Amino acid sequence: MSYRMGIDIGGTFTDFALIDDRTGMLTIHKQLTTPSDPSVAVLDGAARLLRRAGLSFAELGSIIHGSTLVTNAVIERRGAVTGMLVTEGFSDVLDIAMERRYDIYDLRLRFPAPIIPRAMRAEIAERMQADGSVATALDPATAVARVGELRERHGIVALAICYLHAFTNPSHEEQTRRAVAAAFPDLYLSSSADVFPFMREYERWNTTAINAYVQPLVDRYLQRIEESLTTEGFRGQLHVMTSTGGTVSVATARRYPVRMLESGPAAGVLMSAYLGRLLDLPNVLAFDMGGTTDSRGGIPARRVM
Repeated sequence: MSYRMGIDIGGTFTDFALIDDRTGMLTIHKQLTTPSDPSVAVLDGAARLLRRAGLSFAELGSIIHGSTLVTNAVIERRGAVTGMLVTEGFSDVLDIAMERRYDIYDLRLRFPAPIIPRAMRAEIAERMQADGSVATALDPATAVARVGELRERHGIVALAICYLHAFTNPSHEEQTRRAVAAAFPDLYLSSSADVFPFMREYERWNTTAINAYVQPLVDRYLQRIEESLTTEGFRGQLHVMTSTGGTVSVATARRYPVRMLESGPAAGVLMSAYLGRLLDLPNVLAFDMGGTTDSRGGIPARRVM
């Protein structure tokens, strides 16, 4: 169990690296990504690399998995049909955003459309004060009814629950989550106080919206990966790389897929920093070009959609 494997899915290629911790021996492999089902390339490539090294999946101690799966799903708008519940009077938060223009003199500047369209945001008559006290009580039955309308009209399969000041007191979001889960057990649910308990509404709600939007895709993908690895005899630990360059368990990644948004670029930056230290180079410029996304120095390029 001294062997570890790193896997990174890109829009064009999927890359693999196998290291023997006893000897430091590194073996690499690259093959085309399978866009219709990225897990196919992952399993096939991992098996090929192991065969070349004369190993089996059972001899792997751990797999670290990085991916641009979430990034590409957001950019290409390939996520799930997602609805949103918001505090009454705050349906336009995603449109107003932060009121910032990254080029103030460009009169033709266009911003990407919100990840959840205005028509798929339902207002709920509830209100939490900034100090966490309740100004307007929540009626969970009303929230369930509004979700039912979103399901009937738009066929949503995921839902973001985003209430005002929920980071201070998440009780209304939690009540809504429990009631909606009981009424629609097959619906993917993300609540803002759970996903990103941050004080600013736009940042918290947009993060939660993206989490809900990509959760069905990531959940199905990681389930296929886990099941296939188990079938192949893998008994080690599978970890998923996040935007911070750290790793989380598969269970955490499936609950908070938004944390994988910059998973792939983060891995490249970490490796560049490691090589810089190894070669005693204090200043290193990293360039990462992908087939769907690209980044310079680990910072994603701006795109106007």
